[in-house]
Amino acid sequence: MLDKIEFAKLINAMAEMFDKQLTESLVDMYYEILKNYSEERVKRAVIACIKSHKYNTLPKPASILEFLEESHEDRTLRAWLYVREAMQKADYYFSVNFKDKVIPHCIEALGGWMWLCDQAGKDMPFVERRFLDLYRIFSRRELQDSPLMIGFFESKNREDGYEKDTPKPIQIGYKQEELQLEHKPSGRE
Repeated sequence: MLDKIEFAKLINAMAEMFDKQLTESLVDMYYEILKNYSEERVKRAVIACIKSHKYNTLPKPASILEFLEESHEDRTLRAWLYVREAMQKADYYFSVNFKDKVIPHCIEALGGWMWLCDQAGKDMPFVERRFLDLYRIFSRRELQDSPLMIGFFESKNREDGYEKDTPKPIQIGYKQEELQLEHKPSGRE
């Protein structure tokens, strides 16, 4: 978490660069908006903001946040890259679990996991465009749950009553540390 004293020094230095003086209440407001980020990230974002700021006005917190967070367009494109990764790793046959809980809703709206994997290469630009549009819509909604993307093996095993024999879903978008924590054995095993 951001140290308030160090943050005040940083934000006041930025204000000096723009020949502005900040009141304590304004520093507090900047701090409240940015306090959940690490000191190093905020410092890098403030420096990047100063480098790109073209006017003599003091950059607003939203300008600094743009350097701290991905833009909506970046998140949307990254989501499509995760879908393509999943299609390469799992294909039509394996089930997939996405960390990004918006992705499965988009895939379901398109026609489902197996339908998506079954699309011909020439159709993929159209599928991609539709996915990106759906992602923009669904990411603005409060989504309750996220469906597992069921592959052929799991679908067939469920149908035939062999659910125990189903391979584990391919995990997409998780960091290695998250996967290790998720699969860490409990003391009862």
